Amino acid sequence: MTRNPAGGRVLVVVPSGCGHLDGTDRGDASGAADDEDGSDTATRRSTDFVRGVEEHDPSGRETDTTEQGHHSERDGEREGNDASESSPTAHPPADDLDSDRIVETLKRRLPAEVVVRCQETVIEYVDELGPTLDCVVIIGENRRLIDTLIKECVVPTIVFDPPVIGRIDEIVDGGDSLSELTEVVEIEIRNDHVQNDLQESNARLTALSHYAEDITACETVDAVTRRTVEATIDALAFDYCVLFLVEGEMLVPQASTLPEPAASPCGVSEGIAGRTLARGESEIVPDMQSDPDALPEHDELHAVLSVPIADRGVIQVVSEERDAFDDQDREFVEILAGYTREALQRIEREVTLRKERDRLHAFFGDLPTPAVFVERRDGEAVVEEVNHTYADQIGEPAHGTPLTEFAQDNAEVEHYERAFETGTVANGSVERVRPTGEKQRFALSVVPVSPPTAYECAYGIYVDEQTTKTLESFQ
Repeated sequence: MTRNPAGGRVLVVVPSGCGHLDGTDRGDASGAADDEDGSDTATRRSTDFVRGVEEHDPSGRETDTTEQGHHSERDGEREGNDASESSPTAHPPADDLDSDRIVETLKRRLPAEVVVRCQETVIEYVDELGPTLDCVVIIGENRRLIDTLIKECVVPTIVFDPPVIGRIDEIVDGGDSLSELTEVVEIEIRNDHVQNDLQESNARLTALSHYAEDITACETVDAVTRRTVEATIDALAFDYCVLFLVEGEMLVPQASTLPEPAASPCGVSEGIAGRTLARGESEIVPDMQSDPDALPEHDELHAVLSVPIADRGVIQVVSEERDAFDDQDREFVEILAGYTREALQRIEREVTLRKERDRLHAFFGDLPTPAVFVERRDGEAVVEEVNHTYADQIGEPAHGTPLTEFAQDNAEVEHYERAFETGTVANGSVERVRPTGEKQRFALSVVPVSPPTAYECAYGIYVDEQTTKTLESFQ
C-alpha cells in the first residue's frame, strides 16, 4: 500500500553534558539559567550563532555574520591599541552550543524522528532499538565508540567532527559541513527506506510463491478462487478482496472477504469490474465513491485495485482508505492473477479432455474388436482396462498389470513405446493365445491420446486376421 516517504528514525550521539541528553532537554537548548532580564543568555547566544551561520554571502556560501562582527570588533580594538586577547571568543564552545545547533538543525530539516543520546548510553540504546534506526550520527571524534558501533551493529554510522563528515569509507570536507551532514543523513534515510521496501517485496514474493503452488494444484474452480482470495489477504496483507468470474453475460462473485452485504453479480460491461475486463488492463481507483462507473454497495469502502484475470474474470482489492494502492501493489496482484489464470486454464483443459476421454471410452467399450487402455506413469506403462471383446476372446488381465508382463514379446512393448514417444499411431503385428490355447496373430494399432491427467495414455486395438481379410475385401 502507499507509504509516506517521510518517517524513519535517526540517532544523534552528543558529547556528555550537552543540552539534549537521552531525548530530553534540560530547561532549554543550552541548559543555561535565565539572566536578570528573564531571558536565557546561552540560548540567545546560540540563536545568534545559528542565525549568523545560516545567512548567505553573495557567493552563495553560508557566512558566520557573528564571527564577522567579532572580527570587526577585534580590528577596532587593535586600532585603539586594546589587547586582542580580551575580545569575545569568535566560536561558541563546541561541546555545548555546536551540539545543540546540530541537533536542532537536523530536527528541522530531516524527514525523520531525531533521537538524542549521550555517549554513555548509546550502545544500550542501539542494542535494543537498532532495527528501528536509519542511521547513527556521532558528534565529535570518539574512536572507541565508533569502533564499537561499527563492530556491534549494522546501522550506518556517520561521524561529524566539523568540518569533516565521515561514513566509514566516505569522507566529506566542505565549508558548509552542517548542510553536508544533513544531506548525508537524508541519503541514509532514503537508502534505508529502499532497503525496507526491498525486504518487504521479497517477503511478499516468497509468500506468493507458496500460494502459487497451492493455486496451480487446485482441482476445482471453487478451490482456485478461494485460495486466490486467501493469498491476497494473507500474503499481500490486504483487508478486502473479491474475485469475479465470467458466467455468460454476467460477472459473478466466486470468493470474497468484503463486509456485509455480500458482493452482487453485475453485467460484464458494468461497474469498475466490467470496465477492467473490457480494457484488459489493471487500474487503481483512488475513491470508488466518486467513480462514475462504480456500483458501490458499501459506503465505508473507497480505494479499489482492479486486476483482470485475462478474459475469465477480475480480482478487486478494496480499502477503507482513499488513494490506498500504488504500482507495487498492482504488480503483486497481477502476479497473483497470472497464477489464477493458469490454474483456471488447466482445469478447463482437463474438463475438456475428460469429456473427450469419456466419449472415447464409450466407443472403446463398444468396439467389436479386442482393445486395451494403457497409461504410462513415471516411464512405466501399465494396462488400466480392457474392453468386453478383449475379455471375452482373450481374457482379462489384472488392473494395473505392467505392459512388459501383459505383452507376448518385446516387439509389442516397442509398438506402445514408439506411440508414446512420437505421439503418432504405431502399427505392427503380434501373437495372442486364446483361452482355448489356440495361438492367433493380430494386427496391432497403438493410438496415443491427450490425457486428462499428467499421465500419458494410449489405446491398443487388436484386429484378428479374419477381420482384417474381411475389411480388405471391401476395399
